[in-house]
Amino acid sequence: ATWTDFRALVHAGAMSDTAAPARLYVGNIPWSTTIDELRDIFAECGGVRDVDIPTGRQGRSRGYGIVEFNTTEEAHAAVTRMDGHALGDRTITVREDKAPTKAAVGGKKLNSAVLSDAPAGGDGCRCYFGNLAWETTEETLITHCTGFGMNVVQAEVARQSGGRSKGWALVDFATAEEAQDAIERMHNSDVQGRSIIVRVERPGAGAKGARVETRPENSSGLQIVVRNLPWTTTSEDLRQVFQQVGNVVNAVAVCHTDTGRSKGWGTVLFETREQAQAAIQGFNGVELEHRPMQIKLDRFD
Repeated sequence: ATWTDFRALVHAGAMSDTAAPARLYVGNIPWSTTIDELRDIFAECGGVRDVDIPTGRQGRSRGYGIVEFNTTEEAHAAVTRMDGHALGDRTITVREDKAPTKAAVGGKKLNSAVLSDAPAGGDGCRCYFGNLAWETTEETLITHCTGFGMNVVQAEVARQSGGRSKGWALVDFATAEEAQDAIERMHNSDVQGRSIIVRVERPGAGAKGARVETRPENSSGLQIVVRNLPWTTTSEDLRQVFQQVGNVVNAVAVCHTDTGRSKGWGTVLFETREQAQAAIQGFNGVELEHRPMQIKLDRFD
């Protein structure tokens, strides 16, 4: 089955935490950090069973690692000792890794293709839940919905091939009216410290129903658009990240004019097209404060 039927899972007692309790997430590590270096650092805290540093399509580090210890006691000691530890010119984040292992998801690749099936109740019954914490699970979402008096038919958190959450989910309700009620009541509500986005998800809207962009493209090839940024990201933060690949002429973290709150995206202008392409190839998918950046060439600069 591609969808999780929560009523069946609850009765079967299957809604348990599938993350390995002795596995730690190590964030904000320098791009140059190797697996052996990370292993040596954490070996001081106990018996390290396994270490991994995920990489993007170009083989570049995504800026975080996974360290698994032999026991939960050693893992807890590592969190206490290493969280906030200086590694190179960075301060690393160390916490329990909440993402399920490949074995926990049955080795299945959970992605957008799995989630594209039409909801049982028809159009208007499915909602998109965005800006989720990485540790948010299907059980977390159904519990949250239940707290608002909403009955969930089925739901699934979108995940990468390794099982780590993509930060969003699709949730089905019995009727379009219930889905609309969920949007009105739960949009901007708090789930595990994050203000979530809830909107209707319409299958196929990206094809015939998509809005046609009428503005002509006029790209210089020098500027990139960076999306999925943390709300706290400033223009100076963007400059510091991308000056690693070339001379940054200008960097702007876009904000709402009335509130000054970040819109979650920004632009970076380079001196040459080669630098802009290097930024896309080197940083697309790399995490900035636990959020994988989505980078494309600006088509309208």
